[in-house]
Amino acid sequence: MFFIFRNTLIILFLLIKYLITKQDTSSDPPYITEYFHLISTIDTPLHLKKHYGMHESSIDFYPGTMNIILSVPHDGSLSSNLPTRPKYACRKSNSTSKKCYYQNPCVSPIFKINSKICKIHHGRDKNTRLLALALRYELNQLFKLKPFVIINRLERSKVDMNRFIDEGTFGASNSMHAWMRYHFYLKHAREIIINHENNYEGKGLLFDIHSQDHEEGWVELGYMLSSRQLSTKNYTLKSSSLASYLTTLFNPKELISGNKSLGYFITKYKYLAVPSPTFPSPLNHSYFEWGYTIEEYGRYYNFSAIMIESPSNQLLNRTKLYMYAKSLALALYDYLIDIELLEPLIKPETINQTQIIKQCNYSKKLNVQISFFMFLFINIINHY
Repeated sequence: MFFIFRNTLIILFLLIKYLITKQDTSSDPPYITEYFHLISTIDTPLHLKKHYGMHESSIDFYPGTMNIILSVPHDGSLSSNLPTRPKYACRKSNSTSKKCYYQNPCVSPIFKINSKICKIHHGRDKNTRLLALALRYELNQLFKLKPFVIINRLERSKVDMNRFIDEGTFGASNSMHAWMRYHFYLKHAREIIINHENNYEGKGLLFDIHSQDHEEGWVELGYMLSSRQLSTKNYTLKSSSLASYLTTLFNPKELISGNKSLGYFITKYKYLAVPSPTFPSPLNHSYFEWGYTIEEYGRYYNFSAIMIESPSNQLLNRTKLYMYAKSLALALYDYLIDIELLEPLIKPETINQTQIIKQCNYSKKLNVQISFFMFLFINIINHY
């Protein structure tokens, strides 16, 4: 009898928790819905055929008025007749090298499909497109300036824009054209910034926007530095994706994990980040170090690049995404002012954080509800 009663209580508790969580995930307040409608419609991407002679529906290009680029390579859902990339690449048989060869199929008997070392990722970074558009909107509210935004709309299973072209396309002709068009617009935005020296002093910064579901829940910031380099602090800006001119202004360690780092400002707004003063390195935890985009667009021409890997649990729920985007925009605001990147363009302004406080209170209310039912459940079980 006791076991039946206990199991009934367990089922009841799980049902109550599910209903509370379901309310959190599916019943966003009206202003959340209105906000995401606003950021998705307030600007429209350029008509590429009109401006560049290219009829290309797989790319959204939003021109900017500041020396910042936001790139979104992995939130595409547009179906196409492009070939699907295989799940694994090839590797030389009996080779000690970990080099993978991106062939479909493997072209000779000396190459074999390798599922351990040469896995090909197809996962989507869902809602990173909305995050980028929210950041564009919020930064415009703060600076009265808009970053460039370039969004890939093709499925990652067809083309991976954040890999070298061989891995990203497996040599398929139309896939290579799609890959090159996406990077054409990234390079075009960078050239606009570099060539307008009067406005931007030839300096710029690209943020490559991603998501991940690592259990640590950190915002992972990639600078082309390995976990080992971060742990030992054995690095210079020359080995990172930050432009070398920053060395003349700041200490490299301060820029990567100190009080001048993006991680410091993200932590200031209540999200854990690595590297940061709190977590200078990921140690043995999961951490994405870098991808093709920041390697290609960082370091050169006084241009820097940072990969932002946001925790997916902050993006899949619209209310959490709203709160996270607001906080990340404030962190970027403080960071860009602190590293003096926008000095010719802006004057510091007072920022209203009323909505962020409101949403933090909403989240606290939800946690209190769940904690109450957990407390009630444990006491009933202990009583019996």
